[in-house]
Amino acid sequence: MNRLKQKTHKGAHDPLGFDAIVREVFAPIYPVIASQIIQQTQMTRGVCLDAGCGTGALGRAMAQQSGCDVTFFDQSEKMLELARGYAEEEAITARSRFVQGDIHDIPLPSESVDLVVSRGSSPFWDDQKRAYGEILRVLRRGGRAYVGGGFGNAALREQIVSTMLEREPNWEERFKNRSRSMRNALPEILEALHPASFEIINDESGFWAHITK
Repeated sequence: MNRLKQKTHKGAHDPLGFDAIVREVFAPIYPVIASQIIQQTQMTRGVCLDAGCGTGALGRAMAQQSGCDVTFFDQSEKMLELARGYAEEEAITARSRFVQGDIHDIPLPSESVDLVVSRGSSPFWDDQKRAYGEILRVLRRGGRAYVGGGFGNAALREQIVSTMLEREPNWEERFKNRSRSMRNALPEILEALHPASFEIINDESGFWAHITK
């Protein structure tokens, strides 16, 4: 039995509930984050992989703000079904592809992707070094990755955290320990993988790893 079948789809035990929160609470952040990614990476063409895409909110924002073709990649078939439905509504299916799989064993050829983006998925990756190694494997030489989490800016963060804490008082606490350990380990992990360069961004936009292969 392969890894994908063995594992529970973390974050996807309630795809419709997750989708509702994205639509009702988190929706404003994705166009802001997509704009920041484009500004930081200067990537406006080629293949963009939205890793751990969920319902595809970030990948769709990337497609709307750039000329990239977007591959929506997630473990959950249901999440990808929802992402496909939104892509159809937004008339971006001609530039969209939907792939189910595990971040630790991405089912794409080496050096086939120009840009990898991911928001909110990385703290749930079981083996950070293997996951980032796979991201580097699928990136073309000179390709970029922009992986992490954030809310775009301080005002959006305040708005969304306030709303989520009203819905679920323990919401923020559930992620702190996992996120903290991931952040502390990440520079050493990336150094060991020998990308051409990387920088850790930790400001009001959030915590991000910007990697160049």
